[in-house]
Amino acid sequence: MGTKRKKRIYERNIYYTVLKYYAGLFFRLSYGKREYYGIKNLTSDGALIFAPNHTNALMDGLAVLDLDTRPKVFLARADIFKKPLLAKIFFFLRIMPINRIRDGRNTLKNNDETIKRSAEVLCNNVPFVILPEGAHRPMHSLLPLGKGIFRIALLANKEIAGEKPVYIVPIGIEYGNFFRYRSSLLLQIGHPLNVTAYVQANPEKDEPAIMNDLKEKLQEDLKELILYIPEDAHYDATLELCNMSCHDRIEQLSLRHRVLKNRLTANRYTVKLIQNRLEADPENTVKILDEIAVFAEKRKRKRISMASVVNPNPGITILYRSLLLLLLFPCFVVSSILYAPTLLASYLLCLLIEDPTFHNSVRYVATLLLWTITYVAFTITVFSLFEWEFALALSLVFLPSPLTFYQYFKWFRTTRSDIIWILAKDLRNAKKRFVEWIL
Repeated sequence: MGTKRKKRIYERNIYYTVLKYYAGLFFRLSYGKREYYGIKNLTSDGALIFAPNHTNALMDGLAVLDLDTRPKVFLARADIFKKPLLAKIFFFLRIMPINRIRDGRNTLKNNDETIKRSAEVLCNNVPFVILPEGAHRPMHSLLPLGKGIFRIALLANKEIAGEKPVYIVPIGIEYGNFFRYRSSLLLQIGHPLNVTAYVQANPEKDEPAIMNDLKEKLQEDLKELILYIPEDAHYDATLELCNMSCHDRIEQLSLRHRVLKNRLTANRYTVKLIQNRLEADPENTVKILDEIAVFAEKRKRKRISMASVVNPNPGITILYRSLLLLLLFPCFVVSSILYAPTLLASYLLCLLIEDPTFHNSVRYVATLLLWTITYVAFTITVFSLFEWEFALALSLVFLPSPLTFYQYFKWFRTTRSDIIWILAKDLRNAKKRFVEWIL
């Protein structure tokens, strides 16, 4: 009797497929607005290695997973695989371990097996996802790219041996807010880097040289897909100025409002202007940026949202949102009670995790798991207490309780912020002066 063949990580699994669709639904509900661009750039004639920037922990990988219906295999840092149970869970979730230099140079030899298995995944027409920065950071910039993604690409190119090309696909992910749940998500897919064609076109170059060339190209491509702010002493002020001038910049460029891609275009334009002014007139530009940094500190201390700062008609917004808050308050109360166990669990878990970048990931997982349990219990209860027509109506009305809670709380928070902003005449005058300067 033969031994049972070990299951491959990329092979079809019906349980994984069901979970993927369910998790994808909750992921989409984690954002108030999502925009994906460049899907047509995903060629079907080769092996794809997705290379997104990494700013928001688990949510970055889920954004790539949500691109299409195809299964994908991921790489994650090896230290989270130490416990056998976790290793089995990650295998089920199609996640493979990769050691980093910070884990110790002696552990890097273990990556050889992972790289070979990664090439096997690509050879079997399953896309591979590697976050080449190697660590997340909630900033509009890029960390230096690691070499692992390029080693995998070159090995896969050898293994496939000309059957099909190997591509590295740059993906830029932008969030409206790194830390606020149900913010916005913009994902752009760049033009794939044809690794096979590059190797064939440069037979005189050895692997290290090719890896460096691909690394530089990928780095530049990623910068074009995100709001890239050079890391200098004026990062915070630059971002503040981008956000406060975005509404006016969009109008100046004759773009449509409420389009995430247009917001990115406007902010990239502003960053370029700031960099040009720093070169042409560094003394005055630095002085203004320092003033903007002080403005940002005062705004945050007063708990004024940037949404209030860019709102052209805060008075009107206060009136209609106040009416909505009053009318929907009973629904909010019931939704909050139902969502309370999930919300409390999320809050307690976030207290235990020092890195705030993980907090949205915690909220997502808690909502996925705990809200499902809570809602099932609620549905069983109402159907046991009431006639089925009324029970069904209650079940449907309170199905979106998490969305109701977060939307109501957002309206409350921004209404309070609008009131404070209207009363902050000094900040409003300063904002007007800064926007006029950069426009």
